[in-house]
Amino acid sequence: MKKTLTVLLITLLSVACVVTIVIGISGTTKKTSSPEIAEPLSSRIIEPAKGGAKLADAAQNVILEGPSQRLNNEAVGTVTWLPNPGDFIEFGTALYAVDNKPVILMKGSLPMHRDIAYKVSDGPDVAQLERNLVNFGHALDEIDTGNATDLTVDYHVTPLTVSSIRSWQLSLGLTSTGIVGHGDVIFRPEIVQVSELHVRRGQVIDGGSVLSVLIN
Repeated sequence: MKKTLTVLLITLLSVACVVTIVIGISGTTKKTSSPEIAEPLSSRIIEPAKGGAKLADAAQNVILEGPSQRLNNEAVGTVTWLPNPGDFIEFGTALYAVDNKPVILMKGSLPMHRDIAYKVSDGPDVAQLERNLVNFGHALDEIDTGNATDLTVDYHVTPLTVSSIRSWQLSLGLTSTGIVGHGDVIFRPEIVQVSELHVRRGQVIDGGSVLSVLIN
């Protein structure tokens, strides 16, 4: 009798273990990797150093006198934010926004003509971007620190370059992709003052020019 009870108890325990394992497996969700998502874009990044966007529509036809230049736009989508004529745009802040994604002003003389990502061919545009990432505080320059593990500002995209890009994107409240699209930034040698708007908020654009800036 005792032997029968022992066998029965072992059988019940075995069944319980199998049921527990099956439930555990069926309840497990496979995790998939995805790009990091930051908080929504902050007004600190969107708004330029002076002025604001509240009067952008009313200021559509305002034109500042003086020599000016149209800035080429490579972003595609709906214009969701504009500065006002007269606003000064500093490096690291938005010139305008398309689909709620800012087009950022960076310092440099070479126009942004391609996407910059891991394994792209070497070029001076890479060094120009890396210098801005250092200036914005998203990387340390190896020359300044003497540390070989810090970013080397050169023509080559490295994993550290990509990491710095991702940090910069997160600081803007953007999806961290590690890729800078050719429509994401505009390079200029100096900070700019907006002289004229060529589009309105809500307008769909594909290339062309969104605004002009005064030139010295």
